[in-house]
Order: sequence, then C-alpha cells, then structure tokens
Amino acid sequence: QLFIEEKSWNDDYQWQRTLRWTTAGMVLHGPYFLAGFSVLDKYFGAATSLQVVAKKTITAQFAIFPPYLVALFGFMGILEQHPNVVQKIQQRVPETFLSGCLFWPVANVFNFTFVSPTMRVPYLAVSAGLWNSYLSWTNAKTSHEIRLSNQIL
Repeated sequence: QLFIEEKSWNDDYQWQRTLRWTTAGMVLHGPYFLAGFSVLDKYFGAATSLQVVAKKTITAQFAIFPPYLVALFGFMGILEQHPNVVQKIQQRVPETFLSGCLFWPVANVFNFTFVSPTMRVPYLAVSAGLWNSYLSWTNAKTSHEIRLSNQIL
C-alpha cells in the first residue's frame, strides 16, 4: 500500500487489509506451502540435478499453485465479505496465475538449485513478501481495473 499504491500511513492506509493478509499468511499460506513443498521434497528428493529442479518447479507451478490461488481469493473474499466470492475468484485467479508463471519458476529454480533446505523458509519468505505485495495490489483492484488489465494481456 505504501510503495506500490503510494498511500500514506496517516490518511489512507488500510489497516484492516494488512490484518486480513496477515491472517491469510498464518492460516492459509504458511501451512499450505509447508505441506506442498514437503510433499515435493519427499516425492522428488533433493534437487541434485537440473532435471529434478525442473520437475519440482513445474509440479509446484501447475499442481500446487493454482489451487492455492483459488483458496486465497476465496478466503480473502470471505474475509472482505465480498458479495460474490466466486466472481472474485474468476476475476483474480487467471491474471495472478499468469503473473506467477513469470515470477515463481525463476524463484523456485533458484530455491531448488542454490538454497539449502534449512534456508528455504527465509528465502521463500522474502520471495513471498514481494509476491504478496503484488497479490494484495491485485486483490484490491476494482472489477473495472481487472477488465482493463485483462484486455491488455
């Protein structure tokens, strides 16, 4: 809100929005991805080759990420008391999935290739902080703004 949307602390910063995203992080995001990446590590093993890195990255992107986006925007819609949660999901998920297809494969290849298992949580926390800023901005956009951005894509 402060940097991307250029809001100020005093006047137009939305504290409730920050609280909703904090709740989503603790209740949904953290547990979901801890379980998801644990399954990837168990199924594929350590990322000892480029082939394993590619398998983990592709699986994360196409099997773990889409259901998370549906759950996230549904969860946020409920917390925001959105009048049509299904519509919110239908509007937000396609754009964020495509954006995530650009951001997360790069982040995950780096993660699985260079980051030790003990440092994955801090690395992913930083990556997710950047990504969550984008998600928060996307979630806050109006339906009209989403239609315009989808026309550009």
